[in-house]
Amino acid sequence: MHIVNNDQQLAARLRNGDHNAFEELYAAYHQHLYSTASKYLKSSTAAEDAVHEVFVKVWLHREELDPSQGVRNFLFKCLKFHVLNLIRDHKRSLSKQYELICNAGNEHSDAESTVIFNDYRKVVDRAVNNLSAQKKKIFRLRSYEGLSNEEVARQLGLSINTVKFQYAQASKALKHALKIMMSALLGAALFIVIFF
Repeated sequence: MHIVNNDQQLAARLRNGDHNAFEELYAAYHQHLYSTASKYLKSSTAAEDAVHEVFVKVWLHREELDPSQGVRNFLFKCLKFHVLNLIRDHKRSLSKQYELICNAGNEHSDAESTVIFNDYRKVVDRAVNNLSAQKKKIFRLRSYEGLSNEEVARQLGLSINTVKFQYAQASKALKHALKIMMSALLGAALFIVIFF
């Protein structure tokens, strides 16, 4: 077999269990993998964990490397799948959190908490229903279904900037509605404290 470049040499050395090759691979690709992961995960800790997982996977599967293919493509393919899995899991987590919040009102044993939660939910529902049809769709897709700006834009046939702007406006309207509710609750609590 004819070794053409350093990447192919690294793959051949890794395949043979060469620890120095692994250190060279780490030095050569760590920063580039980290930058790529950070761009998609928006978290330095998550990006560092993703890169660590990729290098562990390369070492564990080093005997499967094809030296003629090199190791670079394998590294970035592993990173791509790892990042996509993290994003998918994050979306599922957001959906689960929303579901828990929606069902939490049914699980409260404390009547006062249930009333407050139901009031909160009504305020949120009312605020969402008062949004324009497009803002409502965007807000629900982003907040309830956990889609990214890009996915919402693609699904609704809008530009990413339109989605970002409309979502920001919808969020602002919701925050305003919740702020009014919180002010009313604080006012009622103060009234009770002062007069009772």
